[in-house]
Amino acid sequence: MYFLVSGRVRLMALAPDGSEKTLWYLGDGSCFNETPMFMEDEKHMAFGQNEVRFFHECAEDCYICTFTRDDVYRLGMEKPELFYNLCKSYSVKVTLLSRNSVSLSIESQLTRICKFLASRIVPGSNPLCAKRDISYRDMADLLGMHRITLYKVMRQAQSRGLFSFDKNSDEIFILRQDEFYREARM
Repeated sequence: MYFLVSGRVRLMALAPDGSEKTLWYLGDGSCFNETPMFMEDEKHMAFGQNEVRFFHECAEDCYICTFTRDDVYRLGMEKPELFYNLCKSYSVKVTLLSRNSVSLSIESQLTRICKFLASRIVPGSNPLCAKRDISYRDMADLLGMHRITLYKVMRQAQSRGLFSFDKNSDEIFILRQDEFYREARM
């Protein structure tokens, strides 16, 4: 298990065909790779030839602490509240995963884009502005679509006057806020 003290980590999946998918970005104070802590034995953690493998990379300078299963067990016995917090963190991730699965299966591409942008609104900006803090490729991966599809849907929304952006800028200006938040289901 890892604990990200500072920095930013990108969690990724690698398919058997060699394709990568960005799953999530984590910031300071995040735990990750805690799933093996909940497995009873090592055979559940072994990967077959055709299984997806998960890994991480530092997206910016990182300070990461590593904990073995024995470390986590010992700390849990000494300080049960830490183990409770670990379980709570794990349950939040499972909830996020289930929500993302539902979102990817029933929500439109524009709704997913608007939800993503709504989570990155710059407080107090006028006009309302969302800061795109990751590449379009990573954004498309997170939203479950191809980069070209993402760009096409965003261009269509721009032509409708929903928001305005330049593909070389990290700022997206929300022009019709009520419609934007309605599309984001907020």
